[in-house]
Amino acid sequence: MTAWRARMILLPDGGAVDAGITDQGLWTLRPAAGTEPLPGRFILPGLVDAHCHLSVGWADGEPVALDAGAMRANLRQAHTAGVTAIRDTGSPGSVTLELAASAEGAGLRACGRFLAPAGRYYPALHVPVPRAELVAAALAEVRAGATWIKLIADFPHLNPGELPSDPAPTYPLADIQGLVEAVHGAGARVAVHSTTRYVTELIAAGIDSVEHGTALDEADIASLAARGGAWTPTLCATTSVRPGETAVQRKQRLERTERLRYLLPRAAGLGVTIMTGTDVAGSIPREVTLLAELGLAPEAALAAASTAARRFLGFAVPEEGEPADLVSYHDDPRDDPAVLGHPAAVFLRGTRIR
Repeated sequence: MTAWRARMILLPDGGAVDAGITDQGLWTLRPAAGTEPLPGRFILPGLVDAHCHLSVGWADGEPVALDAGAMRANLRQAHTAGVTAIRDTGSPGSVTLELAASAEGAGLRACGRFLAPAGRYYPALHVPVPRAELVAAALAEVRAGATWIKLIADFPHLNPGELPSDPAPTYPLADIQGLVEAVHGAGARVAVHSTTRYVTELIAAGIDSVEHGTALDEADIASLAARGGAWTPTLCATTSVRPGETAVQRKQRLERTERLRYLLPRAAGLGVTIMTGTDVAGSIPREVTLLAELGLAPEAALAAASTAARRFLGFAVPEEGEPADLVSYHDDPRDDPAVLGHPAAVFLRGTRIR
């Protein structure tokens, strides 16, 4: 294995480093003389996708379950793009738990199955979980290897032959409190899909990360910050124009975007961990671009895609003697986040994969 020297600017903060990667793939601040220079001028801990669905795709405007080959291809594509830390927030049949436990699953943490009752999530993606079985279903995922549980906490009623209703709570708060206590007791954490004002009660119940969170307000982010929680706003999914958007939907999207423009900098200032997540609708470079456009400083937007998210999710930020999990760039992504889509080199757990 080749040893590398990195005389670069270390992002997201921007300090100069003279460091390297040993011939064993370990990060070192004492690089040996004469080692090969690593391509690029800027270096960043591997990117993070804190909310994705490797085994979910789209067909005819509806989400569908992908086969194992497509799921693995999605993981490889993410890795070579520099996304070396991934939290898969739900998969049909818990298939990403199996992938995370395999040799291919480096850098992958998986939630397992989607937890939602009948008629309250996409039928092609989940097996319904009745109230009485909610805690047992969550603990079964933890026993199978899940370090996070994905709860669909509010969602429309999807009745056959009818238009979807407005989103509403899926389980009573007491059931969710019981789930949180049980999952925490088992050593795992809880991520919740929420797009309604139910989020206030969910935060009080002790959930660990809010996914989407389009109904959060200032009091909610203060409460989330006080509890040490995180927010994955999935901006590509929540603020982008959708095909066939009506005038009413456009108005709602623009209002939602302005709400996020107001809340995101305040959440970051209060200490909420903001994390980038692509869902099934975007990319990490685009998420970082949107975070910056909606008010985060360039360094904070990059941290949401690297150091801050890595620490919250339990991924290492390389230190002396640890396997290198890094991505380098020729240009500065603080000036243009689109640079993140063009890595010069990628290291995954000490092995150069690009």
